[in-house]
Amino acid sequence: MSKIALPPASAATDGPRLEDRLRAAGYDVVITDRWTDADLRPLFGDVDVVVASPARKYPVELFQAAPRMRLITSPVIGVDTIDIDAANEFGVLVSNCPTMENINGIAEATVMFMVALLLKLKQKERSLREGHFRPRHASHLLWGRTVGLIGYGRIARQVEQRLQGWGVTIQAADPYVAGTLPLDQLLRTSDVVSVHVVLTSETRNMIGARELALMKPSAIVINTSRGGAIVEEDLAEAINSERIAGAALDVFQQEPINMDNPLLACDPERVILTPHSIGHNLESGPTGIQMALDNIERALRGELPESVINPEVVPAWRRRLALLS
Repeated sequence: MSKIALPPASAATDGPRLEDRLRAAGYDVVITDRWTDADLRPLFGDVDVVVASPARKYPVELFQAAPRMRLITSPVIGVDTIDIDAANEFGVLVSNCPTMENINGIAEATVMFMVALLLKLKQKERSLREGHFRPRHASHLLWGRTVGLIGYGRIARQVEQRLQGWGVTIQAADPYVAGTLPLDQLLRTSDVVSVHVVLTSETRNMIGARELALMKPSAIVINTSRGGAIVEEDLAEAINSERIAGAALDVFQQEPINMDNPLLACDPERVILTPHSIGHNLESGPTGIQMALDNIERALRGELPESVINPEVVPAWRRRLALLS
């Protein structure tokens, strides 16, 4: 009987949990939450598949302690808590669950952030709550502006699709997509800069003081991808000194966010901060569970999951499966 390690369920869904689905299919399920290095071998020594929590690190030591592991899968899009280099070293597949409900939720939230910042949603709500009806506010339309997408993958393209008919100009910067702009040119010419990157050595801290200084003073920054892409101290300084107009972030360099994060001290009417959940929706729960289940069952049958993060490891993975069989 194959053994699956799961994190505790983080949220209720309309249907059975992944744990329920796996147990019903006859798998041996162990729930793993917090652990020490000394716990790794007892917890993971006989595990075939690990379902990763976005709140927990999965370092090389875990792979060393899990000689039977053939797959580690994220139940969401993000895999930056998983040591991909270690997975490659040990011949373990890494997969994720980029369901359309998940992708569309982030795309919709990104557009919402743009409009909420430009039309001063937080200022206008505060005015009403303070008893000031229809006060003057220096808000702006998104219509007629240039939206720059940093990274031009699935989510960025869904953002672009949702902005069709809004009267905006869309441009993108992505070194892996032909025909897109250099990053510096995008920063200089965009009114809205929206970040849509995975976190790698190339994208970590890619937006810092130099890059922010290239932007228009009237421009805003959106980040619904990975917090490590933006240097938060530099972003806070750019906002406080009015070198840019504002920002909306759902992701942070350290999560959960440190309460001394400088962005929390910025003008709350120019900065929107949400707890890495802005695109979460009830619709994505069942589809994410189904995709995670499919990933697991495919890998245990010796088939590739639908979404593989490290396809370069496939030959080593097949050799690992042959040794485990």
